[in-house]
Amino acid sequence: MAEVDLKAIQRKVTAGASYRKMIAAAEAGQPICLASAGIPNEVMHAMGVYPVYPESLAAISAGIGKAGVFFDEARTRGLTNTICSYTRCGLGISWTKQTPFGPIPPPNIAVTDVNMCCLHLTWWAHIEDHLKLPTCYMDMPATDAPDAPEYIDYYENQVLEMVRFIETNTPCRLDMDKLRASVKHSDLAGYYWTKMMELRRNRPSPISFRALAGQILPLVTALGEPDTSDYYEALYYQYAQDAKEGKTPAHGGEKYRLIWNGIPIWHHLQLIDYFQEKGANFVWEPYTSLTWGNKTSSGRLDLDRPFHTLAEKYTNILSNKPIARRFEYFDRAIRDYAVDGLVMFSNRSCRPMSIGQHQLGQLIKERHDDLPILIFEGDQADPDGFSWDDARTRIDGFIEVLEGRKT
Repeated sequence: MAEVDLKAIQRKVTAGASYRKMIAAAEAGQPICLASAGIPNEVMHAMGVYPVYPESLAAISAGIGKAGVFFDEARTRGLTNTICSYTRCGLGISWTKQTPFGPIPPPNIAVTDVNMCCLHLTWWAHIEDHLKLPTCYMDMPATDAPDAPEYIDYYENQVLEMVRFIETNTPCRLDMDKLRASVKHSDLAGYYWTKMMELRRNRPSPISFRALAGQILPLVTALGEPDTSDYYEALYYQYAQDAKEGKTPAHGGEKYRLIWNGIPIWHHLQLIDYFQEKGANFVWEPYTSLTWGNKTSSGRLDLDRPFHTLAEKYTNILSNKPIARRFEYFDRAIRDYAVDGLVMFSNRSCRPMSIGQHQLGQLIKERHDDLPILIFEGDQADPDGFSWDDARTRIDGFIEVLEGRKT
């Protein structure tokens, strides 16, 4: 690859850059869509629709300490802390028509799916009712076999229904050449992301989970854009060079290699920094390796069958799979990445991410010599009830256990 300026490319895909692109799209007359995470945004990009993701904005708001005003808005409307923090914060964003970066242009349509979150239907019903938006509800029934051909075919028809919805409710029309170009850029982004994940097998691993928590954003919100594929290609080559030079984010060298199970704790990302200060590095997570990217059997997207390949990708959801199947991923990662311990985030908001953690932990301990497991309890975006002092104390104790196993 020719020498590139990674920082220059990165500036094009930051959260702030995405906000500016949204404003420019609205000013140019592009339809704005309030979309849930996990819908095929490659199609939206190809059709000239600009998607806005309240979930991603909720995570960003929590990560930069600006979610409080949105939680307050949700609280005044009767939403209690028992409801998912992404939902509360995301609805607060929709109700106030604000983001951490400025106001949201009035959206034209809304699209949601239940592939990742059972609350999407209720959440988007609130949006539809409040903003009076035409809303598309894409169906993806719960299943233990998301790779079944008939299941993928069913969702392919749902994607086509989304196209018809957009064409009915906006001036946008689907151009198949633009769709293939969009899928091509998405494929390249996913390909280089997977190659980045493989670099983490190096000892030491050159990649920090803290960095990935931010670097994953375009993979969630901007697939189909050339800037996104360019960014991940450049990022991969930078990390490949770091691996060659033996660089690692773990202070004093990589002593312990860990797995993180769950969504990042956005309001206390410094927790990851604290592990790194102790010489520990997270080398694998389902969130980065299994939730986003080219989740097809070949690991690539098929440009000749764009709708089918997108259906295969978006139906491949970890939370749809039984515990035994999830264990297979962990079992392989523990061996392939030479893992010393596991950190589980028991998330009171995203229950699909936390269901089965106890059984999964038991299977891991039985197979892998009682591998040490540390469990944090809390919420992905709402800091209420999370104690940073307690977290540090528990990390200290966990590191002592890891050290004891090394001697």
